[in-house]
Amino acid sequence: MAPEPTRPLVAAIGFALLLACAPARAVFVCTTAEGRTITSDRLPPECANQPIKELRPDGSVRRVIEPPLTEEQRRARAEKARREQMEQDAKRAQVRRDIALMETYASEQEIEAARRAALAGRQVVIDRSRQRLEALAKERIKLEEEAEFYVGRKMPEKLERAIAVNKDLAQAEHRLIADMQADMERINRRFDAELGRYRELLAAGARPLVRTSDSAPR
Repeated sequence: MAPEPTRPLVAAIGFALLLACAPARAVFVCTTAEGRTITSDRLPPECANQPIKELRPDGSVRRVIEPPLTEEQRRARAEKARREQMEQDAKRAQVRRDIALMETYASEQEIEAARRAALAGRQVVIDRSRQRLEALAKERIKLEEEAEFYVGRKMPEKLERAIAVNKDLAQAEHRLIADMQADMERINRRFDAELGRYRELLAAGARPLVRTSDSAPR
C-alpha cells in the first residue's frame, strides 16, 4: 500500500489548485505626472491623464489605456487624418491619371501631335481675330479722317457711336487674343507635364497600351 502524502504537500497542492481555478483579476500600472508608479486592481484615478497599462497574470501587457484627448489633441488628430486621407486620394488620382496616360499615347510623338492639334485650334482663332483687328484699324482711320472735319465743332452722334463701337470691337478682339494665348500657355504646360510623367513611367518599367492598327489615340 502506497504511503499517504504528508499534510504540507497536500496543502501546497490544494493552494495551487485554488489559484488556478480562481478568476484572474486585472492589474493596472501607471506613472503619475509626478513620477510615482501606482499598481492597482482597478483603474487608478491618480492617472486619469496618463497612459495606464493593463497587465496579464504573467506580467505581460494586455493593453494600454490612453488618457482622454484634449480638444487641441482631437483637432490635431482630425487634421492629421484629413491630411492622410487627402494624400491617399491624391495617390489614387495619380494612379488613374498614369493609367489613362499610358492608354492614351503609344509614344512621345503622339503626345507632341496632340499638343500641336490643340494649339492649332487656338492659333486659328488668334489669326482670325488679328484679321478683324486689321479691318477695324482701317475703319478707324476713315472714322478719324471724317472726325477731322468737326474739329472745334460738335461731332455728329452717328459718327461718335461708330468710333465708340470700333473701339469696343477692337478691345474685344485684343481680349480674345490674350485669352487664346493664355490658353495656349496652359496647353503647353499640361503637355509638358504629361510628357515628363510619360518619360518617368517608361523609365520605371511601364508600357503603353498596345493598340490595333485601326485604333486611334483618344
